[in-house]
Amino acid sequence: MDARAPIHVLTGFLGSGKTTLLRHLLSEPGLRDTAVVINEFGKIGIDHLLVREVTEDVVLLPSGCLCCILRDDLISSLVDLHRSMETGRIPRFSRVAIETTGLADPMPILQLILSDKQLSQICRLGQVVTTIDGVNGLSTIERHHEAVRQIAAANCLVLTKADVADHSQSSPVVTTLNRINKTARLCQSRPDAFPAATELFDDSPGQPAPIIFRNSSSEESSFWSHAHDRISTFVIRLDKPVDLASFIEWLELLLTSRGESVLRVKGYLAAKDHTQPLVIQAVQRVVYRPEPLHKWPSNPGISELVFITEDLTPSAVERSLKSFLSF
Repeated sequence: MDARAPIHVLTGFLGSGKTTLLRHLLSEPGLRDTAVVINEFGKIGIDHLLVREVTEDVVLLPSGCLCCILRDDLISSLVDLHRSMETGRIPRFSRVAIETTGLADPMPILQLILSDKQLSQICRLGQVVTTIDGVNGLSTIERHHEAVRQIAAANCLVLTKADVADHSQSSPVVTTLNRINKTARLCQSRPDAFPAATELFDDSPGQPAPIIFRNSSSEESSFWSHAHDRISTFVIRLDKPVDLASFIEWLELLLTSRGESVLRVKGYLAAKDHTQPLVIQAVQRVVYRPEPLHKWPSNPGISELVFITEDLTPSAVERSLKSFLSF
């Protein structure tokens, strides 16, 4: 089993309820051994956390958008946390939760976690959880491209304020979320019924993408008419094992030429000479090293890869891959 601490990223636009959700999650006994990295002071009380003895300049990043600060700030904060734990200056923690600011594009953060060699020795990418305002989410998505990218990056989408949003407000939001990221799990949150921590922050190593598409609303085609339909979520399935080196070469070529259009790739690959499925993850121009998954999520020997892209057609990507692999 992978002993590295998972880094879970909690993102969402301004006012969507990230801090409220995080405060609740951290009150659960199962998350008390959690290190928290946030970039705004005084947002939540963290005295009950096991990292409470760490000075604020180690746990908290300078104010401002997390994805815009110097990359060494985030790396050094995470490395310092791990070093403090290993030397016994702070109690041990099992995971790290990063709360981004509301205007943050999470893609650079994910690239950093996946690509930094020093960080990869001690941490691994966990879940990406995005909160969406159940009342104002639709207008936010239409006006702010950052919100769209936050949704596209997610493994799990949390629709907040479910207690005050009526069906006429929440139904179009759900339709839009389904259009942007069909493979993310969808949860609802309200003050008296928050999602469980285990539902959002799964610490199991090597979690592949859930290759299950939510049902689309019949209103989807007429409702979705603005510029964000440039984002596509699609699955490519390969029905026989492939040569791993050839697949990685193709993926690196795709990201080199069109990395700005590839928001995320996630899934599992059946590779020749490997008895276990390999977890595949990539964010824009960064490919994370494949890692084995202990069991097949579905049929052995079948690869299932989710692509979330902008201005790239599914047919073009699939043709390119199958041509390169001689399928």
